[in-house]
Amino acid sequence: MYRILMIDDDKSFLKIYSKIIAGNGYHVQTESDISDAMELLAKEHFDIVILDVVMPEINGVALLKKIKEKNPEQLVMMLTGEGSIAGAVESMENGAYTYMIKPVEIDQLILNIRKAEEFLKLNDENVKLRTQLKDMTRNMTVVGCSKAMDILKEQIKQIAPTNTSVLITGESGTGKEIIANLLHYNSERRDGPLIKVNCSALAETILESELFGHEKGAFTGAIATKKGRFEMATGGTLFLDEIGDMPYPLQSKLLRVLQEKEIERVGGSKTIKVDFRLICATNKDLKEEIEKNNFREDLYFRINVVPLVTTPLRERKADIIPLMEYYLDCYADEMSKGRVTLSDSAKSVLTNYSWRGNVRELKNMAERLIVFSNGQEIKEYMLPEEVRQTANQPDSQMKAFESMDLRTARNQFEKWYITEILTRNNGNITATAAQIGVARKNLQAKIKLLDIDKSAEK
Repeated sequence: MYRILMIDDDKSFLKIYSKIIAGNGYHVQTESDISDAMELLAKEHFDIVILDVVMPEINGVALLKKIKEKNPEQLVMMLTGEGSIAGAVESMENGAYTYMIKPVEIDQLILNIRKAEEFLKLNDENVKLRTQLKDMTRNMTVVGCSKAMDILKEQIKQIAPTNTSVLITGESGTGKEIIANLLHYNSERRDGPLIKVNCSALAETILESELFGHEKGAFTGAIATKKGRFEMATGGTLFLDEIGDMPYPLQSKLLRVLQEKEIERVGGSKTIKVDFRLICATNKDLKEEIEKNNFREDLYFRINVVPLVTTPLRERKADIIPLMEYYLDCYADEMSKGRVTLSDSAKSVLTNYSWRGNVRELKNMAERLIVFSNGQEIKEYMLPEEVRQTANQPDSQMKAFESMDLRTARNQFEKWYITEILTRNNGNITATAAQIGVARKNLQAKIKLLDIDKSAEK
């Protein structure tokens, strides 16, 4: 129930009109004394203030200014006599929602209150949308300073404005959906819908109905006509996640849609034109799936116009700490907790951890750390036990070298070792050269020879 405060020195007016307003479903309070009214506004929240322009102690416009100084968002409706129209105009210039001329007709008063109510509802929705946009923006952020991420960011920048089909490949948790979001919201289709379908989550018959839609009575349970995702995505983007798990018979139907740009709903015969940009993602090697006869080669070439590859987190160690710090800040802000920092030993453990769940695992860990934090520095012992054990386990670090010959293993170790020390020294080559006991120019030559990520170097 919306709350209304009426301020007027005419007590009989207040008595009559407050009853009428309350009878229309609103909670109403009245004040004839300016000081009492201001004190009440300071203590309690009112959705609407109805204020007379002509007051004995202070001009109504001056009072409006005081109210707006305290709360710029306060909605104020002004009442004025026929002889004080200039004051009403001045009120509007100082932020009043509207004004009414006394004697106010009941219907006009209630109509203006209802309009104000709709305005407040719309404003509340806008606040919610801004919050959702903030959350969405967080889920559209590509954080990282590694060479792989720099390349990916540049590719996204070039590809997004086009209408080209994109195939995103990479391990689970590497941010394929984030890339799809970025491609859509930075394209000319940004004002259209972004429709997402997880091809691995639904059985073949259900997935077909979800994609194509169905007519009423097409099958048992089809009690009404339903639009499919192809139709819903018209004018926007269709994101098919885990395309490698799409049932084989359905792949040929998808191929036809991409070629003809038209569909027929399940159980229907009417041809419907569709127009969407296609973005697909998979954690499978589709070339291997083609060899196994699990994926159509012609569909692969159709969707793989522009390939994007997301690199596993373990292969871009320079991104681990920036990502962790970013998500720690996000969750600290979300939970209204003080921001935390990472100790050097904690950074070392996190950098050496394998991150099999990639960014998704890192994000979950950041949330967990903030839940149990009190704004203090996160030290090594505060990290999950399995992270500390795995990161510090020599055997786990050796597994990466087991299948290599001696020369390859030596080069890989040197690359890992130099990158690690460079990262700990914030990319300072002079400090790194001194720490590992080599000349600066020799270290620079080694960095070039081993193709060490330039993001670790300064």
